[in-house]
Amino acid sequence: MTDSARQRPDWQTWPNLITLFRFLLIPVFVGLVVAGHPGWALVALVVLGVSDWADGFIARKFNQTSKLGKALDPLADRLAIIAIVLSLVLTGLLPWWVVAVVVFVDLVLLVLSSVLFHGNPDLDVTWTGKIRSALLFVGLPVLLFSAVHAVDENAPWVRVVALVFVYLGTAGHVLAGAQYAVAMVAKRRRVPVA
Repeated sequence: MTDSARQRPDWQTWPNLITLFRFLLIPVFVGLVVAGHPGWALVALVVLGVSDWADGFIARKFNQTSKLGKALDPLADRLAIIAIVLSLVLTGLLPWWVVAVVVFVDLVLLVLSSVLFHGNPDLDVTWTGKIRSALLFVGLPVLLFSAVHAVDENAPWVRVVALVFVYLGTAGHVLAGAQYAVAMVAKRRRVPVA
């Protein structure tokens, strides 16, 4: 068998399959939150967080990185974060301005990548972006957990702790967005787009 016959297509990797699963799980989570099932929504959110970690780990460990994965992974992260915060705002658990900040940063990055690269700038995820995602993927489930009736009545401090994580994650989202914007401009200067 030749080398070319053994090579898999760029899109055909386990991490990309996990990322696709994350895309499909996002509307399930939103439906559970809006329907008033915080416990099941929390389970879906934990699965989202674990799958976010798993696709990156598998890609690095088994050398299954791909251009498609580099484009889809951050998109799945952003869509998940936007969907999660929107559903939590709709149920009154989260202030609306968090959504406004997250959406604004993502719109700025979308416009920049469209103008400078006519699409995906193919940038690596930064540590700030990873920390931001970790803070939000801890804070948002804890915030959802604080909505469970027994927790809400007996431990209202849980919501305060959750909001601290979410606010730090939101600040990290702004910082990561600024870093991506600077990286896009720098890459555009180095590699002109035809």
